[in-house]
Amino acid sequence: MMEATQIKNVIVIGAGGSLNPLIISSLQSAGFRVSVLVRAASSVTPPAGAIVHRTDFSHDSLLEAFRGQDAVVNTITMPDLADQLRIIDAAIEAGVARYLPGEFGIDTSKAATVEIVPFLKVKPDVVKYLRSKEGEISWTALITGPFFDWGLRNGFFSFHLPSRSANLHQPGYHSRRLSWSILSTVADAVARLLLKSDSDVVNRYVHVRSFTASQDEILKSLRRATEAVDEKRGSEPQSWLVANVSLEDKVVEAQESLLAGDTSKLGYMLSKAIYTAGGDFDQEGLVMNDVLGISSEELDSAVMRVVEEQSI
Repeated sequence: MMEATQIKNVIVIGAGGSLNPLIISSLQSAGFRVSVLVRAASSVTPPAGAIVHRTDFSHDSLLEAFRGQDAVVNTITMPDLADQLRIIDAAIEAGVARYLPGEFGIDTSKAATVEIVPFLKVKPDVVKYLRSKEGEISWTALITGPFFDWGLRNGFFSFHLPSRSANLHQPGYHSRRLSWSILSTVADAVARLLLKSDSDVVNRYVHVRSFTASQDEILKSLRRATEAVDEKRGSEPQSWLVANVSLEDKVVEAQESLLAGDTSKLGYMLSKAIYTAGGDFDQEGLVMNDVLGISSEELDSAVMRVVEEQSI
């Protein structure tokens, strides 16, 4: 099998959304020759310089796209395990050396996580399959914690910037510190993982984070940032409306909404899973930023960037 240090050609499955373009650009900046795999009917335009392969996700079309590739970065989460395994099988048949499955989020290596968010079970099942194929392909599952800047922009984790409102999780969860990543940290980590070949990163879960913070700390930072932006714009400072909510009740609401196809409250389920399974990578001794050479981010600077962006 090709050693990871020889990886030159990388294909990313998926080119749209908030994260994928950053991953593609990060890989290009690191010197990789980058291709993207998109559905045949997709109108997404990837970053300049990326080679586009179109697929119907049949075995033959996957095999054709994967030939000559040294690594596959799968950024999409298909709910059907068979679909995911078909991608891996095609990568193995094509001679791909390294595979990054569609993780990039909360820690699905923990059983408690998938018990609370059952549709995530496909992720550890994919890793289980990759473990069984280690003689044919190597893998790395990147765990980043929730996407902080994306979540803040979209009101996904109980903070809503336009209305300056916050739902603090009770009982007492709001003081629990969690590991968070901004999108650029995730993209940087992908490139750095493919530049390494040692046992620190191969055939294992790798945890990175931009910073660790609780809801209480995030709210304080948001208050400082919005007050500063209001003052800069000459506006009257707008206070934050804070509500204490039962996380258990919100999880039930989210489950009911999910059954109806509404994912807007999914953040409550993910939050409950993180609190239950443990989401402070520093406390757990899991952080590998130093191994990869990834700098930590300051909570205040991440918050200020999003607040300024949303206040334009």
